[in-house]
Amino acid sequence: MESWETVPMTARVESFELGAMSSRAVAVRMAEILRATYPDSENEYGIGSGAGLRSVTGVPEHREAGTPSVFIDADGPGHGQAWSASGDSQASLDIHAGRLLVRVGAIKHRAAIGDVNSFIRMVPKQDRSELERHLMIHSLLACTDEEPRCASCPLISFCETGRKRVASQHGNTTAVDLFGGAGALGLGFRWAGFSIVAAVEMDRHAAQTYRLNHPGVPVLEAPVEKVTAEGLRSWLSTLNAPSAVIAGPPCQGYSAAGSRDSDDRRNLLFRHVGRLARQLGARSVVVENVPGLRRVNGVTYTDKITASLRRCGYRTWKQPVALRASDFGVPQNRQRLFFVGVKRGIDLPEPPRPTHWSFDGRIPESSLPKTPSLAECLEDLPRLEPGEGAERLRHPDGRVVLNSQAMAHSSRVVAKINLIPLGGGPISYRRLERGVARTLVAGHRALPVHPDQDRTITVREAARIQGFPDDYFFCGPRSVQPLQVANAVPPALAEAVGRQLMESLEAA
Repeated sequence: MESWETVPMTARVESFELGAMSSRAVAVRMAEILRATYPDSENEYGIGSGAGLRSVTGVPEHREAGTPSVFIDADGPGHGQAWSASGDSQASLDIHAGRLLVRVGAIKHRAAIGDVNSFIRMVPKQDRSELERHLMIHSLLACTDEEPRCASCPLISFCETGRKRVASQHGNTTAVDLFGGAGALGLGFRWAGFSIVAAVEMDRHAAQTYRLNHPGVPVLEAPVEKVTAEGLRSWLSTLNAPSAVIAGPPCQGYSAAGSRDSDDRRNLLFRHVGRLARQLGARSVVVENVPGLRRVNGVTYTDKITASLRRCGYRTWKQPVALRASDFGVPQNRQRLFFVGVKRGIDLPEPPRPTHWSFDGRIPESSLPKTPSLAECLEDLPRLEPGEGAERLRHPDGRVVLNSQAMAHSSRVVAKINLIPLGGGPISYRRLERGVARTLVAGHRALPVHPDQDRTITVREAARIQGFPDDYFFCGPRSVQPLQVANAVPPALAEAVGRQLMESLEAA
């Protein structure tokens, strides 16, 4: 570990429900998102050298005595300068942060010094100066006075002004993402050319992950079963007839690693996908889930989901299509079922064909590229002992590896892990093979065991195996991040389905 530098980064969230949100909850959510967007690791002021602030002009408003302030000015990229307010030379962020908070709706009138300070005081005391600084940075880089960059703003969930602006900037191929999770299905559809105009996710940490990695996408933090088209439109006034509603309902009730209880209420949440697609007037609908739903204790859920979509007015494939991750460049034997439905006048898309041949010892039958092995996928990530690493781990060459904190195992657990052969071990401590992994399972908030190191894999290593890009950051405590990754559909599978659907929609 001598060659790696640990860069501190914290995260804090609290109970939150958009639409009935308290200002304190908004402040805490914004503080977390801004901390991850402008991490203090880049330099003293939390801005990377390539970011560049536009020069600040004008005389800042006077500030109440005794309140903290950091004001950042710059005359070019990497030339930031900060100084604290003191005496007659006070310089304030209020004129800028106030503008941002008015747009968000946290302040209902022309911003005053006390309003900004009151908002900042809603977060824990140790986070206030950081939130103040980040509000300032964001107001200068993104939420600018003349032309706010709403389409790339991670705060848009909280900002009515931004939601109205972004809605007019989308093209014709739009999608609403239900049960959005950490955003993997949405990411694949974005790669396929869709614009995600809204997402719904009830888990607070996953919702934050979605917001951070899909800036410009409003994320409604609410249970899908309580969401109506009317409610969505009251939140997004221009939402009308999206090209697709996409969804990955909870799989725990169907999964071989779950309870497989046919009475699990989560097993029927798929009904709300067709309901909302019909209410919104969506041209198509896509549902993704695990193969285990084919039959759960005598109940055939594939038939139920297909029938539900047809009752809502969509023509569907006769049976869902099973796609294997390793056939699409992802070093996993994970399979996922996809249900696709379209409105009358739109041709049903063809099922996606493999884009890669799997690393399993076979001789390739075509000119397709080979899926990289799991060992190849992980080879340039840091070697870590249990407990080592950080949420941001810096390499001597300047590269920062995100979510790279290894789980701290006791010496007794390490000794047990040492005895686990490749491909062996219980489901919660199965050692991965070097070729192609089985489906990733996050048991006991941990992930499978590394093929060559005596520890469970990090969240970043799991994300690599799932096919997430390296700049995809997972929010929340380390204990909840593994589930965000393990529950996700590999984005490459979503992309393959999205591309086929896109062809049908454009041809109609």
